[in-house]
Amino acid sequence: MKKNILYILLGIFLLASCQQENEIPLGKGYLSVEGIELQSQMVTEVVSRAVDETLIVELWKGDTKIRVLSAQEMQDKIKLEVADDYYLKVYSENYGSESDWDNETKGEPVYYKEETFVVEDGKTTSLKMQVPMITFAVSLDLSEIKGDWLNDYSFVVTSDTRRVSLRDKEIAYFPYSEGAFFSYQLKIRNTDFEEKEQSGEWGKNEDETLNMNTLYTISYNWETQSLAIK
Repeated sequence: MKKNILYILLGIFLLASCQQENEIPLGKGYLSVEGIELQSQMVTEVVSRAVDETLIVELWKGDTKIRVLSAQEMQDKIKLEVADDYYLKVYSENYGSESDWDNETKGEPVYYKEETFVVEDGKTTSLKMQVPMITFAVSLDLSEIKGDWLNDYSFVVTSDTRRVSLRDKEIAYFPYSEGAFFSYQLKIRNTDFEEKEQSGEWGKNEDETLNMNTLYTISYNWETQSLAIK
């Protein structure tokens, strides 16, 4: 009787051991956000092991959003399950607002970036991101105009269906898309009601590339009496 009980207990032990051998434990690894860097032609801001409060950092796994990471949370290593389909989605709070800009709106820099990463068992994955401005910008520089020609002037920038008026040194921001371009027109008139008019465009010709994350400055060259793009 005792032997039968012993055999039964031994069988249960062996069965449990086999089940444990067949179960593969789910590994863990770590994510370390070492820095997120905002860059554009106008602004360069470097944030080490944290992010600016105006940035939103989302942690995703495949098609599933896990959570929004806080600046405090990113100060330390983040424990995650082992997987190869993670990514961070980083964007400014105004992301998506560019679709609402009208002719009376100058716009503003909009930032967005996705970065994939892999978490391996028992290892730390370090991640450093550069988040670009996904809009482009146009400004006006009339510093070379002399005399009383600035008494009365108008400057309009057009991209897609949006037309924005600018004064000297002002900046307008536009959504970027593949194949986008912009045109511009300057009209000036002095106190004797003499008028000058200049116009141009950028991004239509093959040798002209319109890029996001870029500021295009339209300046008036007094010597050539023409507009140029810097």
